[in-house]
Amino acid sequence: MKIRGKMLAAIIGGLLVGVIVWAVATTPDGPPPVNKVAPPPTMTYEGNELSEEVNGVRVWDLTAARMTVDANTQDADLEKLIGHFYQADGRSVEFRAEHGVYHYDTKDINIEGDIIVETSEGAKLTSGRLDWIGAEEKLVAEGDVRIIRDDIRATGDRAESGDGFKKFWLKGHARITKNMSEPESESEVE
Repeated sequence: MKIRGKMLAAIIGGLLVGVIVWAVATTPDGPPPVNKVAPPPTMTYEGNELSEEVNGVRVWDLTAARMTVDANTQDADLEKLIGHFYQADGRSVEFRAEHGVYHYDTKDINIEGDIIVETSEGAKLTSGRLDWIGAEEKLVAEGDVRIIRDDIRATGDRAESGDGFKKFWLKGHARITKNMSEPESESEVE
């Protein structure tokens, strides 16, 4: 019996080793690693303000009812905004719009939706889109542009002002009506 017991133990041991080898060999590989891409972290504020100063003098400010800022790029998505551009001579321009985007790296601001721009001198502009080009300190209005200043009414596809809306340049289907207190006298502007 000793030989039979040893043979039986050897067979059971061999089977046990075979089962272990089979289990290890046939175990499926785990799922491939998942590359998780985290969305950019954002911060949302209610009623916050952005502004820029040069040599201690405020150039512009912007207040939004709701502001979402990308923590990586510092770009901001703005809702229901009111902003101001300030000139060295004391003049200012106020604008209002439904939506805007502030680009931190270029200091550009793009706004759209019910845009109304008013100067401290009483001029008014409405358009479909308004861009502040920070590097050039220039306002560019596009889309059904209407300007009212003193006795002048002007319309066009695009208007630009590089001097705080003191002067403006109209482009595309431009029309200026002067002396609004007198009967209409219209002149086309190229």
